[in-house]
Amino acid sequence: MPSPARALVVLLFSLSFTAPARAVVLKQERVPLGVLEQSWTPGFGLPNTLNAAILDIANPAYANPSGDHTVGVLTNASPDSGGLALACTDANGANDYDWEGWFFTGAGDTRRGLVLRANPANGFQDCYQLVINAGLFTIALRKLVLGAPTTLGSWTANILPGGVPQQNTWHHLKVSAVGNALRCWFDDFELTGGTPIVDGTNPLTTGWVGVYNFRFDLGQVPVYYDDLTLSGDTITDARLQTWGAVKTRYRGAR
Repeated sequence: MPSPARALVVLLFSLSFTAPARAVVLKQERVPLGVLEQSWTPGFGLPNTLNAAILDIANPAYANPSGDHTVGVLTNASPDSGGLALACTDANGANDYDWEGWFFTGAGDTRRGLVLRANPANGFQDCYQLVINAGLFTIALRKLVLGAPTTLGSWTANILPGGVPQQNTWHHLKVSAVGNALRCWFDDFELTGGTPIVDGTNPLTTGWVGVYNFRFDLGQVPVYYDDLTLSGDTITDARLQTWGAVKTRYRGAR
């Protein structure tokens, strides 16, 4: 049998190459002082992108969750330009990540929500979307390929603990993408119930993150977003670790 000292060395060596993953914030858009933190690129060949706004006290969205009254606003195109707006920011090379943030329902008159794994090479026409449809009753996880949509999951909003979202209220969306598996939340309620939706047909495995606003027959509708956050896991390269750091991690793992 190996001596206790040798066993400890083997264990420490193993731990050094399996350092625990740690979720870190990779990017945020909080619109501090009414200025965008990130660079945003419009999609689908349209000029509509995310802009900064400082809300007036008379605006129904004024009481935003962070309480600073500064938001991002995405206004959709007129119907003759497709009624669409999609804007994305670089995911900084991350492939598996969580993308989340707050959105304002407004009049509930457009489809609105989050975009992820969006392909910058074709104007983000390939992407996943977690959206709530006009009318605020149906939430959907969608996949677009060259702009053609497929619904991967759909939920009626009456299953939410807070009930169907009301007009002019703030709500939180989150999507977690790992490989070809996606989990979805609305106001911290997991729509996918702990079982990811697996995209088994040519899954989108990388891409930018963003926001979305669409209605084919109604344009110039602003949708407000706030506190958008991209987070992911990083694994520390053990070859850059000191032996003391490895021993410290071992002591913490006992």
